[in-house]
Amino acid sequence: MTTTTKVFVILVCLFALIFTPLAIQFAARSHNWKLTAENARDQAETAYANERSAYAVAAAEIEYYEDLLKTERGNLANAQLRIGELERELLKLREERDGLAASRDSWQNSAQLLTSQLNVELERNKNLSDAREKALARERELQTQNLQLADRVKELTAEVAILDQQAKQRVEELASFREENRKLREQLKLGQAGQVVATATPTAIAAAPLPTGPISGEVSDVKGPLATINVGSSSGVREGMVMVVTRNGDYICDLEITGNVTPNESVGRVMYEEAGRRIRASDKIQDATSFETRR
Repeated sequence: MTTTTKVFVILVCLFALIFTPLAIQFAARSHNWKLTAENARDQAETAYANERSAYAVAAAEIEYYEDLLKTERGNLANAQLRIGELERELLKLREERDGLAASRDSWQNSAQLLTSQLNVELERNKNLSDAREKALARERELQTQNLQLADRVKELTAEVAILDQQAKQRVEELASFREENRKLREQLKLGQAGQVVATATPTAIAAAPLPTGPISGEVSDVKGPLATINVGSSSGVREGMVMVVTRNGDYICDLEITGNVTPNESVGRVMYEEAGRRIRASDKIQDATSFETRR
């Protein structure tokens, strides 16, 4: 209840108290004064009751509005706390926004860098495509040359067949020699590093002049029946020479040097392999003469 309402209620009560006797006096002069007095008394009591009721209602409303004011003050305090939290969250969001802006700039720089790299790769792919076209043209030329060489291969095949027959005969001889040599090595094993005692067994003799000293090296590559070794003509390797391949001192196979001999590299054909063993890169090689005469 507002102050104006309270003043209005008080004024109404005062006017009722002032005008009630006047009304009683007027009624006593013109009617039965006793009945009028009783009515006035009843009216006064009613007015007093109404006044008390009005005061009670006003007090209740005052209490209600005070409680409401307390509630609103509590809500205001909570709202202020919430405002503080929101301000802190806003500050945090601004910091995150700044961080995201920096990340965006970094990503944009990365995208520009990747775009540049992509352009370089596209240019490279274009160059590779041109090179591929040239390679295809070269391949077509080589195919033509291969057709020409195929005829030559057919001519050489007949010669190879004859040489294979001769090689088979030689391999059969080597097989019997190697089998005998293997049995002797198994019987005469040394106690150190798995080395075998030197045994003079018949083996293939180099078709070319023997070198003045031992020849040793390693297998650098193996492709099918052919193996490349890292020694050549500068070490005394000649076409037709037989090289022995070993691994950890154990015999693996023989290599017969073909015509592909350079100063520092040679190619040999696998002539005979020990059962269950295959030649591979990094195997040791030694000329057959020094292998058979080692002590």
